[in-house]
Amino acid sequence: MRLDKTTFVGLLAKIILLSFLFSETAHSQLIFAARHVIGRINQMSQEDSNNNTASQFATVIIDAPANKVYATAVNVASQNTAVTIVSQDSRNMKMNVTEGGNKASISVVPLGNASSEIMISATVTAQNPNLGTSAAVNSIMKICNQLNKVCKPGAN
Repeated sequence: MRLDKTTFVGLLAKIILLSFLFSETAHSQLIFAARHVIGRINQMSQEDSNNNTASQFATVIIDAPANKVYATAVNVASQNTAVTIVSQDSRNMKMNVTEGGNKASISVVPLGNASSEIMISATVTAQNPNLGTSAAVNSIMKICNQLNKVCKPGAN
């Protein structure tokens, strides 16, 4: 069976049209999923042998450029007199801070031109076992508020 040029071009056009339709559907599904993820703070904690919170991790995806998010995180840490910035890596958008005996690491990861992920890892002392959980989430909330973004804890 041999295809003439007109049949081949018609078949090729149909294949291209179908691929555009399927890619548009997939793109729409990604946008739908992203809208449900943006601003939702996910967190988890690890306990020590005495069942006290020893470390805590929180993350959120927001629709803001990573460099702006990182600058805001540095600004939030700088404005808090109880927080000391121990190290700062603007190129890789990472920062380490302390507050009392507690330590935290903050990292901002670009996910595209207009979206990024904030990750905060906090280690807490036995004197303040609940501080880490609230500190990581509260830090993300402060960054989101300064960026005028809506962020709220997820269901985890």
